[in-house]
Amino acid sequence: MLEDHVLLSERPEDQLKAVEWAREQKKKIFDEKSRRIADAIMEKMTPLIKKKAMSQQTVDK
Repeated sequence: MLEDHVLLSERPEDQLKAVEWAREQKKKIFDEKSRRIADAIMEKMTPLIKKKAMSQQTVDK
């Protein structure tokens, strides 16, 4: 796979800022994906957990 690289600036401090910005963006994207996955799992599992808890309560009585 061929990747294009763009040099935004010749100055090392500008390049460092660009790298830091890219890392922050990557973290935001990863955090957002993780949150969406966790939300989806909770949406699917919560009814099952509640159902099991309710059936467990009736057995314990």
